[in-house]
Amino acid sequence: MAVTVTIERMDKGPRLILENADQLAILFFTRDASSVGKDPFDAHAGVGALDSITDDDVRAINATMGARSPHEAWRPLTDAASLDFLQALDIGVDLLAMTDHEWDIARPLVQKALSSVIGPYRNLAVATKILHLKRPGLFPVLDSLVVDQLGGSGRDPIDMVSHVRQQGLANIAALSAIQMQLAGLTVQNGPILRTRVRILDGLLWTSHPRTNLSPEVLHGWERIVRPGRGDL
Repeated sequence: MAVTVTIERMDKGPRLILENADQLAILFFTRDASSVGKDPFDAHAGVGALDSITDDDVRAINATMGARSPHEAWRPLTDAASLDFLQALDIGVDLLAMTDHEWDIARPLVQKALSSVIGPYRNLAVATKILHLKRPGLFPVLDSLVVDQLGGSGRDPIDMVSHVRQQGLANIAALSAIQMQLAGLTVQNGPILRTRVRILDGLLWTSHPRTNLSPEVLHGWERIVRPGRGDL
């Protein structure tokens, strides 16, 4: 049965409707270097030192996530044995499993983590890549393509995370179904175990027209613009 994911944009622009989203997710997580291949980004998520940021984390985002983040820019964080803003967040916290009350409590802690990691030469894209490694169920990767898909340009990072939560909850059945499909697949690094928030940001990235997945990979896909009756 086909799986559809529908995303409402923050800027109230046209909705993004991803038909056969499960196939799009399988395409991304079995082909993109961040997921498969030699030492991929996703292999580092949720492992290692989870209350600190290390040089290995910086290497991970630079190797297969397209980041060019200088190690020197991370020294104020990598020099610390542990970071209080990470310690304040449970390791297993899940953005899409929390109740609204739990999110109200967690939101200021997430905001503190974002503001602590974003800094000179550490923009939103690289900051959320690092934070995803530390708390993979909580932080989506908010690079420029994902932000563009969300209609979040110029918005406060915590508001974008809140919007991802809203859209994830609205599509929770579809994301859970995709998560189960991926878990049944095996690549050279083992089963494809991804959090739902990672699946959602992967779908947003892969469906962007500027994705760097090669035309050979995407040759069977079409972009369909279908106005609603109210737009005619």
